[in-house]
Amino acid sequence: MPYLKPSLSCHAHPVSLFWVAPLLAVTLAVGTAYPQTPLGKLEIPRKQTKPPGPPLSPQEALEKMTVPPGFHVELVAAEPQIVNPVAMCFDERGRIWVTESFEYPRREAGPGRDRVKILEDTDGDGAIDSVKIFAQGLNIPSGIAVGYGGVWVANAPDILFMQDTDGDDKADKVEVVVTGFGRRDTHELPNSLTWGPDGALYGLNGVFNPSRVESDGKVYEFTCAMFRIDPRTRSFRLFAEGTSNPWGIAFDPEGSAFISACVIDHLWHLTETGYYHRQGGPYPPHTWKIDSIVEHTHQMAAYCGITYFDSAAYPAQYRDRLIMGNIHGNCLNVDRLERNGSTYVGLAEDDFLSGNDVWFMPVVQKVGPDGCLYVLDWYDRYHCYQDANADPAGVDRGHGRLYRVVHDSTGRPAPVVQHAADAATLVDQLGHPNIHVRETAQRLLGEQGGGGAVEQLKRVVLDASRPHKHRMHALWALTAASQVDAAFAQRLLRSDQPSLRAWGVRVVGEFLPADQELAQRVGELAADPSADVQLQVAIAVGKMPGLDPLPVWVDVLVHCGEDRLIPHIVWQNLHPHLPRRAEELLEMVEKIDLTEAPGLAAVLPHVAEKLQ
Repeated sequence: MPYLKPSLSCHAHPVSLFWVAPLLAVTLAVGTAYPQTPLGKLEIPRKQTKPPGPPLSPQEALEKMTVPPGFHVELVAAEPQIVNPVAMCFDERGRIWVTESFEYPRREAGPGRDRVKILEDTDGDGAIDSVKIFAQGLNIPSGIAVGYGGVWVANAPDILFMQDTDGDDKADKVEVVVTGFGRRDTHELPNSLTWGPDGALYGLNGVFNPSRVESDGKVYEFTCAMFRIDPRTRSFRLFAEGTSNPWGIAFDPEGSAFISACVIDHLWHLTETGYYHRQGGPYPPHTWKIDSIVEHTHQMAAYCGITYFDSAAYPAQYRDRLIMGNIHGNCLNVDRLERNGSTYVGLAEDDFLSGNDVWFMPVVQKVGPDGCLYVLDWYDRYHCYQDANADPAGVDRGHGRLYRVVHDSTGRPAPVVQHAADAATLVDQLGHPNIHVRETAQRLLGEQGGGGAVEQLKRVVLDASRPHKHRMHALWALTAASQVDAAFAQRLLRSDQPSLRAWGVRVVGEFLPADQELAQRVGELAADPSADVQLQVAIAVGKMPGLDPLPVWVDVLVHCGEDRLIPHIVWQNLHPHLPRRAEELLEMVEKIDLTEAPGLAAVLPHVAEKLQ
């Protein structure tokens, strides 16, 4: 049944009976009554200074929001179209996939009342007019991604792959891809399913949610971590460990990963094999932890969601920024990135949006196919899991909103729909000013094995006249498509562009580790002038069976100067080889002037500690 559409913005006129017809339509369409707002038992919830008061209507909430001059906020969807929304993503048709949870904070596994919905604006006016239930019977579905012929859903203890095989927009085939995630703390469940630049699916898990996953004959026992799943082989492994309750993954134009986290520092650059500061719990023996990339704070330390905003729909000063949801602050914080050797420094910018409403809980931020920022709002009086656990019945189960932030000068640009694009068009879209369009084209070409455009992609990568972002997305499309052969890898490793050399090393380590000529070249790059290249060499050489990693790690440490990250990564990969190879290592060190090798000097105290 079609919906009467809310077409509200913060400049719109108040509404009253406008919502009666949509309410009836949704109730009839999805068979779910509109829940009443429960009375919470906790008069003043945690991290709040006074009773939160009753919920605001969507129109009232819009009127209270503030954004920078020249912007305004529009309502895309609201209750009862979406209720208790947790996660969202866009597909190549421009549709929005949302997970809902009525079960939160339930700890017990098993079937539940939760759902995956497909939202669509069928007439292009910017508001949702079609809502379909794709899947139900779930239990706190905390992450979602569309790709490779189906929908990936984090539904602890499982990561599910759900397919619609008959085209009716309902899941009729379900595969358990990975199982073993815990449910001890249901605000730290597996979350933030995000496609990485290498074509893998990445996600996060929290510090108080112990998990045990078996994959390819290996057992992974972990808490706070970023994990990686190969969408073709279903192989699972950990990418990095540490932080707290991380929720939100974003990748920058270099393919570096960033996450937002709670309680501890809010912004982290995660690198493969790295082990980062933990909010709590023990570290593995001999861990040399890595710290965050920020020294500042924003309002309060409860974060949910992060996106790398890059789109011509906004003025230049708002592009190439990380935007994060601040739950206790009821706002969107912004940081900009500056390079610091192989890592980054995050610097504070002004807030992008303030809800001025204690119920506003921005759990997801995404760039849409129109280039605007979309914000998913759980909308609840209780921000903290302690409150939800103390008063489960008081968790609001009647509200949820989705907003879009629009700049007045551009309005809402026409959405770019990509499901019918041919390979040549997708290659061109890898250079689009909207990061969502670039990343979607990259994913689609990866799924299609390059779509017959492999040579065209290689030409883009090697064309120095092309914009940097276009070249990098073309390389990532080739990587995801498994179309980087040894000859092309050699060209990457010998490129005059550090970003291409660094990714060449990463690709060789991941996909071509047994090639001896490539391994030799990777070893030579330990002395590369680029810290990014050195970092990837430190990670890759441990994967190459025909290359002795020990002298390469020492060479990296000799050449990395005072880089704040590389010595940590080398140590994390090196120390499992000790004490077995301690004598060889010390013989190498004796020949080196440590005053000229501060990276090596920084590692030696940890070597001594392990050898005691």
